[in-house]
Amino acid sequence: MATLTTTQTSPSLLGGVVIIGGTIIGAGMFSLPVVMSGAWFFWSMAALIFTWFCMLHSGLMILEANLNYRIGSSFDTITKDLLGKGWNVVNGISIAFVLYILTYAYISASGSILHHTFAEMSLNVPARAAGFGFALLVAFVVWLSTKAVSRMTAIVLGAKVITFFLTFGSLLGHVQPATLFNVAESNASYAPYLLMTLPFCLASFGYHGNVPSLMKYYGKDPKTIVKCLVYGTLMALALYTIWLLATMGNIPRPEFIGIAEKGGNIDVLVQA
Repeated sequence: MATLTTTQTSPSLLGGVVIIGGTIIGAGMFSLPVVMSGAWFFWSMAALIFTWFCMLHSGLMILEANLNYRIGSSFDTITKDLLGKGWNVVNGISIAFVLYILTYAYISASGSILHHTFAEMSLNVPARAAGFGFALLVAFVVWLSTKAVSRMTAIVLGAKVITFFLTFGSLLGHVQPATLFNVAESNASYAPYLLMTLPFCLASFGYHGNVPSLMKYYGKDPKTIVKCLVYGTLMALALYTIWLLATMGNIPRPEFIGIAEKGGNIDVLVQA
């Protein structure tokens, strides 16, 4: 009697990398040069590398804790067991606050972008309706599976990176060393602004909510998950470095004062 054998393929490493990288890299990166203009390029890079190191290792600690629990265990389960009910409540409120703020920001921004995109196609779609539709689409993909999320993230992240380099890649060829080194300001001070950049840097490497999801996706395979965390965070760090190099190498430091006064959005930055 013939027997049927089935082989189960393990998820690819790329899927986990793009989940981490796609979670970290967002529209907020475009405001990095404005926020870090006081500390300027080298101090900003020092802050980014320091926070990358800290946030990577905090994610690895969460992974280590997660490995001692069953697959699918959440922050709620781990925190309640390790720190007790009191700290679990604080942790739950903190995570909910951060995730709801991020969700609101992405829905609001996507609604505005889709509204303007449809307007160019002579379609009058309100920003709220566009944002609501976008939220439903993303929720549907999340409901399908983690694999569907990784594939969608890979497509969106790939399109984002390609669009980024097509739009701003030419700036890299026009980087002026005198501007990047801020030669014009001989007595400029940078260190006092460094502390103000740290909270923004920490927010620029937020991915920790995905660690339990990767455990569910890959199973208890710490080597693969560690690679996902390392490569995903390094991808974000590399893109941030290129963006700071392209902007701070072309726009003099004093001009960022005017950019910040106008709101510091990407359209103001492009006009400069």
